[in-house]
Amino acid sequence: MTSATRQLSWTDFFTVAVRPRTYGNLLYLWLGFPLGLAYFVGLTVGISTGLPLSLLWIGLAILLVTFLAAWGAAGFERQLAIHLLGADVPERVTSPVSDRLLSRLGALLRSAALWKGMAFLFLKFPVALATWVVSLVSLVVPLAFALVPFAWLVDPEGFHVGVGFWQPTSFLGTLPFGLAGVLVLLVALHLQNGMGWLWARIAEGMLGSTVPGALGTPGASASTGRAPAAETAPAA
Repeated sequence: MTSATRQLSWTDFFTVAVRPRTYGNLLYLWLGFPLGLAYFVGLTVGISTGLPLSLLWIGLAILLVTFLAAWGAAGFERQLAIHLLGADVPERVTSPVSDRLLSRLGALLRSAALWKGMAFLFLKFPVALATWVVSLVSLVVPLAFALVPFAWLVDPEGFHVGVGFWQPTSFLGTLPFGLAGVLVLLVALHLQNGMGWLWARIAEGMLGSTVPGALGTPGASASTGRAPAAETAPAA
C-alpha cells in the first residue's frame, strides 16, 4: 500500500463527519422505524380485514385500497432510497397495453414489483427497528463522552464522571474522555454509512423491476431516468 493510499484512507476516516451522504443515511435510518411501524400496521389491518370479507364487495374494496396504498408507499420508499441513500433503483414497470381501468388493475396485481414492494414494506419494520436502535446507541454513547470536557467547563463543582478508579479532577483530565468519544463517534458514523449501504442494496433488489431479456431491456437506472421497456398485460 502506498503512502498516498494510506493518506486517502485516513482522510476518508476523518471526513465522514462532513459528507452529505452520511447525514442522508442518518436521516433514512431515523425515519425507518416510524415509517416501518406505519407500513406494518396499515398492511396488517388492511389485509386481515379485507381477506375475511373478500367474498363481499367491501372486502375486495379494502384489499384493493390496501394494494394501491402499498404501491404508493413502495414508490415513496424508492424515492427515499434514491435521494437519501444514493441507491440506483430501477423504475417500476406495470404498463398494460390497454388504457382501461380493469386492465391496469390486473397488470398491477400481476406485477412482481407490487409483491416485492409489499415484502419490502413488511420487512421494513423489524429491520428498521434493529438499525434504528443500533444507530441511536452507537451515536449517543460516544457523543456523551465527547461532551465530557464541556460538561466540566459548565459545572466543575457538580461534575462527576470516571472510569473505575480514574476520576478526573481538572479540565485536562477530561480531555482523554473527549478524545476517545470523538474517535468512537467517527467510527459510529462509518457504521451509519454501512447500514445505509445495506439498505440501499435491499432497496435496489426489492423496490424496482426489470423486464426479462426476451421482452425488453433491464429496468432503467435511477441516474439515467430513461424509461425501460414496459411489461405487457393482456387486454381486458
